[in-house]
Amino acid sequence: MAYILDKLVVLFRLPKVVANDLVRFWTIDDHFYCDLVKSWHGYHPALMQDNYTLQTEQGISFYLGFGTYGRDYTSNNMDAKLEFNPAKVGNSAWFKNLYYLLVQRAKFIDFRRFDVAIDLPVSRTQLRMLKDNRKYTLLDYGGEDRTEYLGVRSAHGNCKLYNKALEMKIARNLTRLELTLDYSNSAWNEFERIFPRVLDLHSISPPDGLHGTDKVLYLACAADPALLRELPFRTKKKIEQLLATTAQFIKPDKTSYESILTEILTFGNIVDVEKWANLYDTDEELPEEWTKPKMFIADEGEQQKF
Repeated sequence: MAYILDKLVVLFRLPKVVANDLVRFWTIDDHFYCDLVKSWHGYHPALMQDNYTLQTEQGISFYLGFGTYGRDYTSNNMDAKLEFNPAKVGNSAWFKNLYYLLVQRAKFIDFRRFDVAIDLPVSRTQLRMLKDNRKYTLLDYGGEDRTEYLGVRSAHGNCKLYNKALEMKIARNLTRLELTLDYSNSAWNEFERIFPRVLDLHSISPPDGLHGTDKVLYLACAADPALLRELPFRTKKKIEQLLATTAQFIKPDKTSYESILTEILTFGNIVDVEKWANLYDTDEELPEEWTKPKMFIADEGEQQKF
């Protein structure tokens, strides 16, 4: 069972000139701050005003947006949102250049949200995520192609269970469980609280005294949990209860999760303590020295330290 930091969302409050300078660099095809793949304007509260898909020297894409939708930026500062997969772009020199620039020019920084991916070497049909008080959604296209969701997409406490092997087009059993957490509410006890109940059915055995039709249904549904939907309500609840009391549950691992939190902190080790703030609660203006149109260039020593 492998834990992976799958996505990190970082918010910045920056001078407007930073966005202008970066767009100019991308326009002249300068690779120092990554390559521009595409750009678009946002017209929805969930989006930023100006959005960019960028690419590292290895061809790995990530997202950067400027300007919160619906906000009138009459002052010299604006907000920016960076979303990236640390496992993919963390070693990119181009990405480090861009990240260092954003950190150095920012007045305030906020680690907003992150995703934890847990890879399980188990067939997708052998895992079942149980519904709790969160919204439950199932997309079932038959066989191994099924995805279960708990919670609200991209919100704290959202969970997703899907066939990663099918997505990667590899011939082995690999199911991924993803959890989304707000960084401000990411202590171990909170991770443990929102961790979903996922039944692992591949190693179950029928309880003593189970015979006849119930045993046949138990074994059939253990092999293919989708069959539960075909059963009458009372029978379904009975078999579900038997499976829940005899199957093992996937359990959260504290050491692995704490290693994720440590990895996130590596992206904060170059941030001045005074810059940390919740951007949703901070409305301070940028001082004059931050708004001058001067492009920051990190020297070699600083980049090696990062």
